[in-house]
Amino acid sequence: MSRQNIKAALLLLAVATVLAVACHKPSDPSRAKVTNISNNGCLWHADVQALADKDSDDEPERVEFSYRNGVLTITHYNMWVNCAFELNGIDVAIHVDSNTVTVDEWEHDGPIADCICRTDNTFQIVDLPRGTYTFVFNSWNPSPYTCTYTF
Repeated sequence: MSRQNIKAALLLLAVATVLAVACHKPSDPSRAKVTNISNNGCLWHADVQALADKDSDDEPERVEFSYRNGVLTITHYNMWVNCAFELNGIDVAIHVDSNTVTVDEWEHDGPIADCICRTDNTFQIVDLPRGTYTFVFNSWNPSPYTCTYTF
């Protein structure tokens, strides 16, 4: 192969590489998925009357985020659940619409107990591109909770 042909081949390879990089589609947030759901069991049990008598500001719900190596970890502290969740766990689903992530957490199907408790529920989200997102937690008591997190 002549020197001129080698230069032309290298130029063509460089142009193809630039085009491939320029045409690379950014990560798609709708591909994000939930993994590694865990909780620490019931922190305390209460029946409905005990809940009514309890100060609503005691042990408020809160959420913490951490991002490491492409994985977003979310812990929802003091989440209200039916006590029977300890038998079957908690399910988490997300829906991503642009920069809004809607989070639904609920007790996995199973028996219902006549008490409620709080738990700390932790889960991870993978394949969510870096950026600023508004998170809407639908299971927040008494109503949905919204916050913004940038990673």
